[in-house]
Amino acid sequence: MLDDLGVYGPRRALPLRVAPVAGESTGSFVNRLAHANGLSLAAFLDRVGQGEASADPGRVERYPQCTEMYVNEAGLRYLSVLADRSPGLLQQDLPSLGADRLLAGREEAAEWSWPWEPVSGHLVRYCPLCGDALDVGEPVWVMSPDSWQVCLRHGYWSDDFRGRGPDFVRLAELSETVTAHGVRQHLAARWGAAGEELFADAFQVAVHWWTRMPDTVCWVQRAWTAGLDAREVRAAPLVIYPEAAQLAGGMLDFERAGQRDTAGRSRWLAGVEQLMVRWGVDVAEGRQPLLVWLGRHRMEAPAPSHPADRHRLALPPGHDRIASRAGSVSQRSCLTWQLGMTAAEM
Repeated sequence: MLDDLGVYGPRRALPLRVAPVAGESTGSFVNRLAHANGLSLAAFLDRVGQGEASADPGRVERYPQCTEMYVNEAGLRYLSVLADRSPGLLQQDLPSLGADRLLAGREEAAEWSWPWEPVSGHLVRYCPLCGDALDVGEPVWVMSPDSWQVCLRHGYWSDDFRGRGPDFVRLAELSETVTAHGVRQHLAARWGAAGEELFADAFQVAVHWWTRMPDTVCWVQRAWTAGLDAREVRAAPLVIYPEAAQLAGGMLDFERAGQRDTAGRSRWLAGVEQLMVRWGVDVAEGRQPLLVWLGRHRMEAPAPSHPADRHRLALPPGHDRIASRAGSVSQRSCLTWQLGMTAAEM
């Protein structure tokens, strides 16, 4: 492999090895590899190929927590030699090195790029206790489809926020959020893509509610418990998680019942409105996104064409035309508004 790198490429691995964390950002990994070998990040980048970085070394050192690094195929080979790990193994652990994320360019010239925004996903801090267990020695950043992650093992909530406030939220006093994440995992494990998408739909409904009613008592209380400002967008995913999970269960019941006529939709809506009263969500204000969802789920899904699919849950065509099978919750939902929009924009 070394002979293929050309006379200007690295000829041997760096003295000290660093193991990547599953899902880690490329920038986080190379930052740790550089520091383990006594190199600044800027000095390390010179060994990976051609690219443009800030003239301020201090700013370069902050890159891994702000955005993501990308390389072309030759840059991947260079990085492979420096890390003493095959390109395939690096690609297994570092999602931004996947074939669909490699930079296009001259095959013989190793190149890297560190754009202002990640091409896809969010940079989220890895659970510190998981990091300690792996003896990583410094902060790790992972690429996450959503702007947050939950570690059920240690009870930590982390997100892509950069600024005032805690880096992590301990969930010891937010047991309902822990339970909600377990519900989301169960939906995905039991119902696959349909389970993930129904959670995404429910989450998007809750985003709609929070945007108009951020002062709902249970959400304010959770935000304060987490040490967050109840009205900041950062708090929204954490505080609405329990209601989103419960609503996702109700959406699953609707899909499995298959009663999509006017009477069936009205009965289901009345049941959800009772839940909204219990949660303290204004029913008149909160009904609108539910009606949008019912409109996109009013038609039955076509019968499966393959016998093996008989026991899978298929969602209606009105949902499938909009929702993606991958990405963040907003991308996996048939409800297309975004967290951070104003009420008027939704």
